[in-house]
Amino acid sequence: MTSKERFQDALAHKTSDRIPMAEICFWPETIERWRKEGLPAEMAPSDYFGLDKIAQFSFDCSLRLPEKILEETPEWTVAVDKNGVTMKSWKTNYATPLEMDFTVKTRADWEQLKKGLDVDWQRYGNETVEAMHRSRPNGQFVTISPVEPCWYALRTIGLKETLELMLMEPEFIEDVIATQTDFILAMLELGLNKGLKFDAVWFFADLCYKNGMLFSPAVYQKMVMPYHKKIRAFCSKHNLFLILHCDGDVRQFISLVIKAGFDCIQPLEARTGNDVRKLKKEYGRDLAFFGNINMDVLARGIAREIEEEVVSKVMVAKEGGGYIFHSDHSVPPTVSFASYRLAVDLARKHGGY
Repeated sequence: MTSKERFQDALAHKTSDRIPMAEICFWPETIERWRKEGLPAEMAPSDYFGLDKIAQFSFDCSLRLPEKILEETPEWTVAVDKNGVTMKSWKTNYATPLEMDFTVKTRADWEQLKKGLDVDWQRYGNETVEAMHRSRPNGQFVTISPVEPCWYALRTIGLKETLELMLMEPEFIEDVIATQTDFILAMLELGLNKGLKFDAVWFFADLCYKNGMLFSPAVYQKMVMPYHKKIRAFCSKHNLFLILHCDGDVRQFISLVIKAGFDCIQPLEARTGNDVRKLKKEYGRDLAFFGNINMDVLARGIAREIEEEVVSKVMVAKEGGGYIFHSDHSVPPTVSFASYRLAVDLARKHGGY
């Protein structure tokens, strides 16, 4: 079977030859370590381990403001991006950039700048379009990842600032979410009309943290869910899956994710309390699960612990379809080449149908 067929079956809660097995992020330092431990030079880990192929694409979702570098050293750069966010990015470390300042601070700022979200074919870019066309004949599962509307507000206005404004000026934040939703749907429609083909819309939006949701379920249902449902309707119309990447403890969030219409949630961070063995039993009829293989366990490098982690989760989660093997976030350099290879071998051995 092709990777596309395996992913489609899993997301539709069907069984195939085996569970899909994928990884979307190996840290650069991980690959550097693995080269010394047996990973062949110039060979990608996903190719070496025979993982299923996901082709991930996006388009420019910015306000198209001028970019500029404010400071630069051998270690880091401070620059203003196309949404007017000033960020400090490290050159020598794999780390999340530090957001320092924001151009959009008030409703007046937003009203002036939101016209920059114009629907334009050039936002896809020639290289992306060509790569999307090449990916189709190769049996890859093709996804498109615009910036999720609530996450767009959190990243463009600021996390703390947006959470405060959700209570103090909810109309402002809801207008940002609504505007971004309409922009996304128009851009997706444009891409489809221009002949692009993809299998899923995949949002990356960390709406939870280690202690649960960033905001209350009531706020989500009032301000965010209606727009997720609008995107769900678009996906249903065009026969597309809808996937959500959300870090943190998602246990309180999952029933809302289902109600909003998502097909799958990823990556299910284990260290925040998520356990696919429990989640599958409670929500497995309505939601597919993608991930939850605890990298902290693999980092310890104890074979019997790795076997317990992988086999116990795969055997429960694969039942009836609806599970994709993946780390519980990404693969850090604390995980040895041998440990990851053992996990993959175990998943392949026990993930068949």
